[in-house]
Amino acid sequence: MNIRQDVLPVRVTNLTKRFGSFTALDGVSFTVEPGETVALLGRNGAGKSTLIGCLMGFLVPDKGSVDLFGQNVLDLPRDLRAKTGFVPQTMTGFGAFTVGKLIDYIGAFYGRLPPIDPALLRWADLDPKKIVKSLSGGQRQRLAILLAMRHEPDFLVLDEPVASLDPHARRDFMNLLGDYARRTGASVLISSHILSDLERLCSRLLFLRQGCLVLDVPTNVFRATTRWLDHATPHILNDLPLQIIGQRETGLLVHGWSEDVILPEGTTISVPDFEDAFLEITATRAA
Repeated sequence: MNIRQDVLPVRVTNLTKRFGSFTALDGVSFTVEPGETVALLGRNGAGKSTLIGCLMGFLVPDKGSVDLFGQNVLDLPRDLRAKTGFVPQTMTGFGAFTVGKLIDYIGAFYGRLPPIDPALLRWADLDPKKIVKSLSGGQRQRLAILLAMRHEPDFLVLDEPVASLDPHARRDFMNLLGDYARRTGASVLISSHILSDLERLCSRLLFLRQGCLVLDVPTNVFRATTRWLDHATPHILNDLPLQIIGQRETGLLVHGWSEDVILPEGTTISVPDFEDAFLEITATRAA
């Protein structure tokens, strides 16, 4: 895979998308570096699928831009479009094809291709003679993943890819995805509600709340610097280098903690569970 290291696979700048009076995305900006695996985190309605739609060029922003490989996604030429792969939440269409014919049909759009990765083919475990419309939901999702990864894209986007997979298939796929990213140097952006998978696989975390990107942080930094401060109130942190990213009756969830930070006497420090932290960071805030 020939990846130019001087061109970012993804640059999102001040991205805003509205549907009527509803603002689904509000000034979102971030980049994805070559080889990064990035988690897109947020509750239902936070704007994740809208963001993915803009990333893929399915939706036109009201403001801002999305650049893939240095070019606006709305004007992406065919050779750069062929460097992307997309797995939707649910695969639809192509019901009359056989599995084998559909793989060949989609593959034809990419020109000359290498043989399908044997590990991917074994994992998908699909009968090439089977009609697509006769597949179960889990089989359709494995086919969607196979189609998205078959041409070994440089940038792979996955929108809830494992929601319809059984635990065994989900675990094996997440391992396969990690191996793929390491082997090819591809960049990956994945949205999922299975937080344990994302925490283990992803090197960066993007937290969306009500259409806004509220935290963009490397996973290892998040683990090292996110803490619950019990018996703490916002005003005592005014002179401290801490960002409040969540709050409950008994204390605060903060980002930027280190052992050098001197806290008021009586403050209790604890490491948050990743799921608890997610729930706090992405919680709906009163206007």
